Amino acid sequence: MEGCPVDRLSQVTGVSAVVSGVSWSAAAVSHNLQPQGCVAEGCASSVMRGSTALTGMLLAVAGLMLVVSVSGLLLMTRRASQRGPLVWTAVTSLGVGVACFLAAGVVSGFVDADWSGMPLLVAPGIVFLVLGLLMVATIVWRARVLPHQVSVAILVTALLLPLANEQTSLVLLAVPFGLAWAGTGVYLLARDRHGVRPRVLAPNST
Repeated sequence: MEGCPVDRLSQVTGVSAVVSGVSWSAAAVSHNLQPQGCVAEGCASSVMRGSTALTGMLLAVAGLMLVVSVSGLLLMTRRASQRGPLVWTAVTSLGVGVACFLAAGVVSGFVDADWSGMPLLVAPGIVFLVLGLLMVATIVWRARVLPHQVSVAILVTALLLPLANEQTSLVLLAVPFGLAWAGTGVYLLARDRHGVRPRVLAPNST
């Protein structure tokens, strides 16, 4: 996407954000339709909640499109000179988080749904994903690529992700982030359709 014109980049970012957000929310809802799993000591007498091929596929699509849409947003901030360690740290953190979730989806959906080591993938995945999203929201906020209300929605809903326990109905706490991310895509597409350009800070702005 490096060579994309601004309007084309906005369209690609918007579409990928909508697909990612909708897939993310659908994966959480689909996973919640499975029988309740176990938590902590309860796993000694019951099995962990497994995943399905559908949930795994939705998570894969959500993860890949999340990477595309985040990359697009970060490219859009370059005009504001929002570069440096924070950008690369955000990209690295998101990459690790998405990789952990994809690995967990593959193991749960195709290898062993009751694998006891699943928390070793899910827990760090959530941590890296949330940290990356918080950094991206901060970068976008500073660059004014999105309205502050949209950046705040991303920040607040991302903070709910660590509470989304995939073994219980708390997994539905992941849905608000998916809706917020899809809403970000809708905003970008609507803005592009109406020919409105973001108020991007000049390189010399503070």
